[in-house]
Amino acid sequence: MVAVTSAALRKRKTLKKGIQFTVMVVGQSGTGRSTFINSLCGQQVVDTSSTIPLPTDDSTERDFNLREETVELEDNEGVKILLSIIDTPGFGDSLDNSSSFNIITDYLKHQYDEILLEESRVRRNPRFKDSRVHAVLYFINPTGHGLKELDIHLLKQLSGLANIIPVISKSDSLTREELILNKKLILEDLKYHQIEYYNFPYDLENDDNETIDTNSYLRSLIPFSVIGSNQVFEVDGELIRGRKYPWGFINIEDHESSDFVILRNLLLISHLQDLKDYTHEILYERYRTEALSGGGLPEHLSTQLNSASASVRSPYAEDLKSPSIKQEDNASISTPSLNNNHNDTYLAREEQIRLEEERLKAFEERVQKDLLQKKQELLARERELREIEERLEKEGSVKPEPLE
Repeated sequence: MVAVTSAALRKRKTLKKGIQFTVMVVGQSGTGRSTFINSLCGQQVVDTSSTIPLPTDDSTERDFNLREETVELEDNEGVKILLSIIDTPGFGDSLDNSSSFNIITDYLKHQYDEILLEESRVRRNPRFKDSRVHAVLYFINPTGHGLKELDIHLLKQLSGLANIIPVISKSDSLTREELILNKKLILEDLKYHQIEYYNFPYDLENDDNETIDTNSYLRSLIPFSVIGSNQVFEVDGELIRGRKYPWGFINIEDHESSDFVILRNLLLISHLQDLKDYTHEILYERYRTEALSGGGLPEHLSTQLNSASASVRSPYAEDLKSPSIKQEDNASISTPSLNNNHNDTYLAREEQIRLEEERLKAFEERVQKDLLQKKQELLARERELREIEERLEKEGSVKPEPLE
């Protein structure tokens, strides 16, 4: 009865609090990111017209943005999902996209840094929000020729840093034969360039048959092919999200035409917790081990950590409250003055840790000294007791002389 009550209370608490889940959607303009986000949430979350417009001058450069939207969803069992979506409008729209790569990878690393700092605190913040990205959906243009150089460059930087899920967008522009060939070429490129992606792991010895079969099936679908739509049509009295063409109608939730429903279900239902666990137990632990190995922190971490105050915040935290984070606003992240501040903070923290270690060492030495002194006193007392016992035994063995 107690166990049932406790389980019910935990479920009620989960229902009230909700499950936090974060997805980053990366892809060039025109790949259908915004449409997919709206289709995933079943509502208008982002405005597709907010896609970066063509430059009006002779410049070929465009601003790159990180944009965060939070949506509250609810699954079939009534569990609330607080879905945070990090969109990347403007990605890949410049001749030189190296700064865009850095902004994306730096954002992912900053979320790990915040967890690392929070774990090191003596008194942790009970209201601390875990903002790590649990899945990165990478949208690939349906060219029919595998990955482009832009895709390979970023995916290699993201490899091992996040759960990459490759997605072929607008798959309705390919024939079934072209789609099969494109999936094959993309998988070959991922393997050749040793890009680590989320491959739905399972254990043949410990997992049940259902888990093994499900994950094996999902593996066979990688990369997922999706079709998105912002329009809802009434078909045979039923409202269906789809796309209408002169030759007919496509229901984006028809698994024969698109993997959209499968991808949505694994993200928000079946593999939501698996993605969170893999992020924490594998990806974050790997990052943490690298950061703390050798008694020091790598350069990228020491130059990006915020001040070790009671509230730890990402350099992007304030900007994410606004509609977007502009690239020029983040250019100062790598300036010498800010790097010096981060280094000073890191050195101060190292000095604090050193002083704390010295204090603990002195306390330990004092305790050991006190124990040794007590032990010596105890031994001395034992010797005194033995001497008294020996003297008493000796006096008792001497017989008194008889009186005359």
